[in-house]
Amino acid sequence: MLELQPLQTKRIDMSPNSMIKQTFFIILLSVMAYSPTYAGSKILDSLFMDLKHASSEQQARKLEQVIWKQWMQSGDDAIDELMQEAMQKRRSYDFNGAIEVLNKVIKKKPDYAEGWNQRATVYFHQEKYDKSLIDIAKTLELEPRHFGSLAGRAVIRLRQNKPALAMQNIIHALKFNPYLKEKNFFPNLTQV
Repeated sequence: MLELQPLQTKRIDMSPNSMIKQTFFIILLSVMAYSPTYAGSKILDSLFMDLKHASSEQQARKLEQVIWKQWMQSGDDAIDELMQEAMQKRRSYDFNGAIEVLNKVIKKKPDYAEGWNQRATVYFHQEKYDKSLIDIAKTLELEPRHFGSLAGRAVIRLRQNKPALAMQNIIHALKFNPYLKEKNFFPNLTQV
């Protein structure tokens, strides 16, 4: 007599972390047929939604890294190479060299938010806060959710002794990334 064995089934992992990975993978596959700009935009939309609802700091940090990788991709190999050169110069404290390269990036691709943001960062390191704020404004015009620029603006406002503006900026940034490290500069900040 033939003995029937019960069907073995696999349990589906429905944890938030697993769901984020699955969602990201599905979105990535579904947008590959579209233009890089469209695909990047849709991926970022999904990543920002996941970041806003991240259940832990660890999960948020992973999402942050993916967002930064997306921001660093301009869609133009020549621009991406210039960005890598600028980043290397910045890491080597060659701020003037980094500015020269970032000026080229901005001239060649003025609608690339991360070119503006990276130049704002270099100006920040040089303590040229007014120039940094101008580039932050342009970054935010192109990518209003840029939590790096928003947090940078908050820190500049603190250094300029403008705590009310700084608080407004960090609160705005936390709407996009509730786990920003810069919130530690604001001990009086209540949960947003």
